[in-house]
Amino acid sequence: MDSVLDAVVAIDGAGVVVGWNAVAHKIFGWTAEEALDHTLGDLIIPERYRERHDTGMRRFQETGEARVINRRIEITAIDKAEREFPVELAIVQTPGTGRSAFIGFLRDITDRRVEQERLSVSEESLRLATDAAEIGTWDLDLLTDTLTWSNRTKAMFGISPDVPCKMGDFYSGLHPEDVEATSAAFASSLDPITRATYDVQYRTVGREDGRIRWVAAKGRGLFDEQGRCVRAMGTAIDITARKLAEARHAFMLELSDALRGPDTDTALTRACELMGRFFGVARVGYGQLDRDEDLFDYSICWTNGRVPPLLGRFPASAFGTKIVAKLGAGETVVVGDLLSDRVSDEAETRATASSVDTRAILVVPFLRAGRLRTIVYLNDQNPRQWTDEEIEFMQEVAERTRQVIERGEAETALRALNATLEVRIEERTEALRNAEEALRQSQKMEAIGQLTGGIAHDFNNLLQGITGSLDLIKRRVAQGRSNDIDRFLDGAMTSAQRAAGLTHRLLAFARRQPLDPRSVGANPLIASMEDLLRRTLGEDIALELVLAADLWPTRCDPNQLENAVLNLAINARDAMPDGGVLRIETANSQVDAATAEGTPGLAQGSYILIRVSDTGAGMSADTIERAFEPFFTTKPTGQGTGLGLSMIYGFARQSDGYTAIQSEVGQGTTFSLYLPRHDGELDQTLEMESDDAIAETGEIVLVVEDESVVRSLVVEVLDELGYRTLEAEDGRAALEILQSDRQVDLLITNIGLPGLNGRQLADAARVHRPALKVMLMTGYAESATAASGFLEERMAMITKPFAMDDLAARIRELIER
Repeated sequence: MDSVLDAVVAIDGAGVVVGWNAVAHKIFGWTAEEALDHTLGDLIIPERYRERHDTGMRRFQETGEARVINRRIEITAIDKAEREFPVELAIVQTPGTGRSAFIGFLRDITDRRVEQERLSVSEESLRLATDAAEIGTWDLDLLTDTLTWSNRTKAMFGISPDVPCKMGDFYSGLHPEDVEATSAAFASSLDPITRATYDVQYRTVGREDGRIRWVAAKGRGLFDEQGRCVRAMGTAIDITARKLAEARHAFMLELSDALRGPDTDTALTRACELMGRFFGVARVGYGQLDRDEDLFDYSICWTNGRVPPLLGRFPASAFGTKIVAKLGAGETVVVGDLLSDRVSDEAETRATASSVDTRAILVVPFLRAGRLRTIVYLNDQNPRQWTDEEIEFMQEVAERTRQVIERGEAETALRALNATLEVRIEERTEALRNAEEALRQSQKMEAIGQLTGGIAHDFNNLLQGITGSLDLIKRRVAQGRSNDIDRFLDGAMTSAQRAAGLTHRLLAFARRQPLDPRSVGANPLIASMEDLLRRTLGEDIALELVLAADLWPTRCDPNQLENAVLNLAINARDAMPDGGVLRIETANSQVDAATAEGTPGLAQGSYILIRVSDTGAGMSADTIERAFEPFFTTKPTGQGTGLGLSMIYGFARQSDGYTAIQSEVGQGTTFSLYLPRHDGELDQTLEMESDDAIAETGEIVLVVEDESVVRSLVVEVLDELGYRTLEAEDGRAALEILQSDRQVDLLITNIGLPGLNGRQLADAARVHRPALKVMLMTGYAESATAASGFLEERMAMITKPFAMDDLAARIRELIER
């Protein structure tokens, strides 16, 4: 008895102690001499439990029944000092003694109880913490193949709380496109060699509700001494809302870009494709109601290739009086299953649904003058439970396209009018000309309506600075006071330069600015701006440059890139009025197919990445969504035009790049600019100083400009620099000179000439003068103008308005090239 680690107590049939080992003395405080001949109940059973103990002893004595024999139980015991504590008790009957006797084995389990209570508190704390953070938990016992999911985790797989789950539920609940990657990541975490951290994002398809959710799961495997994975456990977070917000933001940017196209049908067709892929439906399209004939005219439709397109004219009755009545009342029609819903229970409705292979619809109506005019619809082949979020977002998307639809209706009206012009033109009536002009004017006003207010406000301020300064100069000259006119000249020039900057920003946003693309090294360009940036930021803002050592070249307009970096720095400065840190980083970035697919507007390929981060006030989600809109600004009146970010957006897209914003209120902002990698050598051409522009050999320059004021200014500058000049006001007159034997060393021509434009003039001239050098002037160009193939050798381009010193330097550079 003394050799065992537990307390061992022997009692006879009456419960009297007949044996007591040293461990019993240590646990209970009674020596063997003190314990012998006393009942066990008197020694170790608390007084409140003794009656039950005595009852059990009497029952055994009378009937031989002992309920605690050969069992392990936990009881509350007391020691000699009457301290209560938990013990584990096991009683066996001693065989072969000829009389009833028992041996009890007792173990103090106080430490075990404390640990159990601590574990229980810890588990409860963990449960409360995960509930508060909306985190689900999962636990897989690989020895028993038992999977335990919290109720929140079950909800992520569309499973009710009281439904048991197995590993099969996990794999069957994964979206088919995510099964392979997710399974591989989980297997890697259980592998005893890799023991990788399980960190993956995947989609689930709800077992009970069919909803698609996004889940971010993390976890680790637990391994025994032999290296076997015996258990895996971790967390799961529902990130559906975050993913949806990111996707919606990217979708809206791409949709806005698509709707900006000049051709209405192309813009709406592209919008249908974007909606179809975003909502994951089989068909998207637009229909117009001809109220006179009560027909729906469907001319624009996108499908996923598995259903026929809905094109042509259909009687309104084919869709049922109930549905058409709801649309006519301006209600969005939402039907999860056309073959069972009450609103679609008419025979005509279900016959039409079957003929076009459609079970679910979401239709948004547009009314004009209180009457149904146009609808935008989503169709799906299978029954679908449309969510409130989907319905609300589709209504927002449809509203974004309303203006384009109305523009298309105006164009349709114009085409209808033009179709009858051949007959009506013979009449040559004045009603006709007025109507056509009114319609065209209406279209122009509609196209520029959104920008008019902002442009008028800014240009009026700038024109006031120009006209006011010139008026005061005129007065001073008339008064014979010319000593103080320099400041008025400076004011007029400053306002004119700001007006030019505003024009360039508008063209940049519209992706119509003429660019001068070159092979650029972003690192030296940014490094050369360091002094300027530090002066711009001021002493309270620290500037950090982290430039990648092996940064690839890119092809873009270096001046526009400098403007973009400077604009971002100024925005960051304004967001940190109390000081902070501005960090500019560069890196190489490889965008794979998966990333490109998940980021609308960003194509697969190699890019350089310029990232500008600040520690300022940050932006809300609503502000981020509108950040690229022209004239949108959060700055006080007079402190910003609202064109800085829109210019950067236009410059990036025109350079085949991409822009992105990451920000939270109070957490600063990071702006990322992606520009395509260029494999060519860096352009080492240096800009020439204006002092080097003086003509040395009497070169002859032909100036072609239909605006006489501009032409005379250019000729005046050339004369001052020593060049001999020839003039022409249009392409035809210039071509006569160029096809003659007269000497011409350089052709300077405006691109936007009437009749024969500047580029056509240059091409025609080079037929007779292959080595002719050409300087093209422009204030506007299509995006193709800035493509690398537009300018040939011995050609250059300068953007209006330009400083005369810049013109002189560019001329000298071109002549000496």
